[in-house]
Amino acid sequence: MSQRIAVFDLDETLICKDSGRLWTQYLWEKNIITDPRFLEADQKMIADYCAGKLDMHKYLAFSMQALHKISQEQVDIWLTDFVETKIKPLIYPAAQKQLDTYRQQDIPIIIISATVSFVVKKIAAAFGVQTVMGIDMVMEEGCYTGNVLGTLTFREGKVTRLQQWLSEQNLSPQHISFYTDSINDLPMCLFADEVFTINADPRLQLEAEIHGWTQLNWTLESY
Repeated sequence: MSQRIAVFDLDETLICKDSGRLWTQYLWEKNIITDPRFLEADQKMIADYCAGKLDMHKYLAFSMQALHKISQEQVDIWLTDFVETKIKPLIYPAAQKQLDTYRQQDIPIIIISATVSFVVKKIAAAFGVQTVMGIDMVMEEGCYTGNVLGTLTFREGKVTRLQQWLSEQNLSPQHISFYTDSINDLPMCLFADEVFTINADPRLQLEAEIHGWTQLNWTLESY
């Protein structure tokens, strides 16, 4: 097993937009949801997230009502189409290239996102990444609920979940590389041995300058 691991945030890091918000828009476009309050909640979520004051439990309790009593199997069918039509066009070519580089070096890749895990896992599969952590939701009668299961993969929760996974795998990597765009991931940045910011928000940009982290700018333009 490699003595190194590479950890990636998903939204605005591997892809150029927020997958959770894109998912809500997809459900709206397909008339699966028709209440505009779900779109409004996503707008507020993004604003609160960027401001570092998002109440994730409250947001999920409301937004997950969009899938109330819809089977996991049906959601998965929609997700397959969602990834093909909405996500794949937004994958940064540089992100795919970096993932390929780690694979060639046999360095394990992990995606950790503050988006619900059933969305993150489907997107990660498009990247060929199997080790994935997102926000797990409690299920009842084969349907997703608005209740969170376990530790949120959000802010310091990302560090907690990664540590749990490493312990479960009996791994003690000597070097952890981490990629992110957001100040919300500062706890993970401080936990990692090497940090790469991707199109960093202003607050993370400042931290990157203070700590000497590598700052990258990725676009959708192919090389």
